[in-house]
Amino acid sequence: MKRLDFGRPAIAGAASDRDLELISGKVLDALDLIELRIDLFSDLDRRYVRTVFEKTKALGKPVIATVRSREEGGGRELRDGERLGLFEAVADLADLIDIEGSSGIFRGVRRIAADSRSILIASYHNFEATPAYSELSVLVRRFRSRGADIVKVATSATGCEDLRSMTRLTLGYWKDGLVTICMGGKGLPTRIFFPIIGSLFTFASIGKPTAPGQVSAVRLRELIDGIYF
Repeated sequence: MKRLDFGRPAIAGAASDRDLELISGKVLDALDLIELRIDLFSDLDRRYVRTVFEKTKALGKPVIATVRSREEGGGRELRDGERLGLFEAVADLADLIDIEGSSGIFRGVRRIAADSRSILIASYHNFEATPAYSELSVLVRRFRSRGADIVKVATSATGCEDLRSMTRLTLGYWKDGLVTICMGGKGLPTRIFFPIIGSLFTFASIGKPTAPGQVSAVRLRELIDGIYF
């Protein structure tokens, strides 16, 4: 696997184009990566999108390119061809590329990531529940077999059993390159603790939260640093 090493539990800040104006020095210090959610951009003209990526790269943090599908939480309905074109337009400016592991365009995005030597993230989002550990472990192995460098699993926590299942997943697969998050209010402990026990990074907001239960980057860094040893 292509390795990421930040020397501390890592935080990715999820941002739209407008959120970049909110990145102060304090916010930048809290972050280890910046995820640009292209599906939330105010303008999808490819020249404009590239300009946003160029400005973000100048901040000196690794950049994740994401064009999320509507089915897994995307901000707008986009055809597969549109998403592929957007990934292709910014691949040379992206350190990591995130595509849903079950997407019909996964192979196309995998090719784009390989050509640009970007790290490929295969992601899974469940906004309703946390599947059983057995189901999640099969999903991780399947996405890895499809060629993902990193597998991201984001589920919704409804109780302690969900937290236990996701903790078990994190401990079981952290050596293989895994990002794990439980969304929602009950999932907050996972945003703090999982990067410490093996998740490659977690996600925080820079502006408006892009997922349920997401907290600000500065606050999350305070919480993680308060218990990290």
